[in-house]
Order: sequence, then C-alpha cells, then structure tokens
Amino acid sequence: MTVMAMHQQVGLLLTLILFLAAAVGSLAVGTPSAIIRTTCAAVGRPGGEVGYDTCVGLRSADPAAAAAKDERQLAVIATNLTVANVTSTVLVLDDLVKNLGDCLRYYRDMNKTLDAALGDLRAGRVEAASGKLLDANGVPDSCDIQLFEGSAKKNPMRKENTDADLLSRLAYAITDLQLPNPPRHRR
Repeated sequence: MTVMAMHQQVGLLLTLILFLAAAVGSLAVGTPSAIIRTTCAAVGRPGGEVGYDTCVGLRSADPAAAAAKDERQLAVIATNLTVANVTSTVLVLDDLVKNLGDCLRYYRDMNKTLDAALGDLRAGRVEAASGKLLDANGVPDSCDIQLFEGSAKKNPMRKENTDADLLSRLAYAITDLQLPNPPRHRR
C-alpha cells in the first residue's frame, strides 16, 4: 500500500469517526417530535421566517416544546421564551444605559480637564498642565470598570476607552518631559 493510499484511508476513517460522533451527538439530544418536525417544515419553507434546522434545533432543545401537542402550544412556548429573552435584553440595556451615562459624565469631566490642561500648556504653565493630564488619565479606566462591574458585563466602549487612555498617557508623558524634575510613574 502506498503512502498516498494510507493517507486517503486515514482521511476516510477520520471522516467516518466524525460523522458517527455527530450522529451519536444528535441522537443524544433526541429525535424531534412529529409536531416539531411538521411545524418547523412549515416555517422553514423557502421565504419563511426561520430555517428548518434552526427551528428544530431551538424547539428540540426545549423540554416544554418536546411535550407540545399542537402548533398553538408550540407558539405559546416560543412566545414565553421570547418574553424571557426580551426581558433579559431590557435588563442588559437598562444596565448599559445607566453605566454609559456614568461614562458620559466621566468623559465630560475629562474633556473639561483636558481643555484646562491645554490652556495651561499654551500659557506655559507646564506643571499645572501635567497635574491636570495626570488627573485625566484615570477616566477611561473608570469607564471600563463601571461597564465591567455592571450586571450586563458588556463594554461597548472598550476601543474608545483604550484609545483615550493611551492618548491621555502620551500627552501626560510628553508634558512631563518639559518639567525640570519630571516625576517618574506618578500614575
């Protein structure tokens, strides 16, 4: 047997093993009930709202759906799950809006501090500007922490916070170079 033929056989064997593993996994979940199959075939038709496989997957994973006797019961179960999902989404959004509002206040304060630091720099008050730039440094981290510690555990501001942190640290570092005795790592 050539090496090429062995590789083909190994490939076929691996494919067979993966196929059997997938088949066993799908059997472990259970075969969808007739009402699930019929309903999903109806909604999964071309141009339908949800594909057949998605419908079967969602319905088969729900024990209540497996016990449904008709389409009305499936609709009630699907609507109950949608209500639970939407309720959870509203809670996440409420938390994000609250935390983003806090971040907005942080950034508005940071903007005022940076404007004052810019005025100090233009007037030659490097030490005063340095202190203000140091104060501004913590704002992006405060926003990240606020979002991370919220119940939503989501941070849609990660990139902006990272950019603001890097830029504010750079402005502070360059400003400190101008001081006669620049402080080391005051942050």
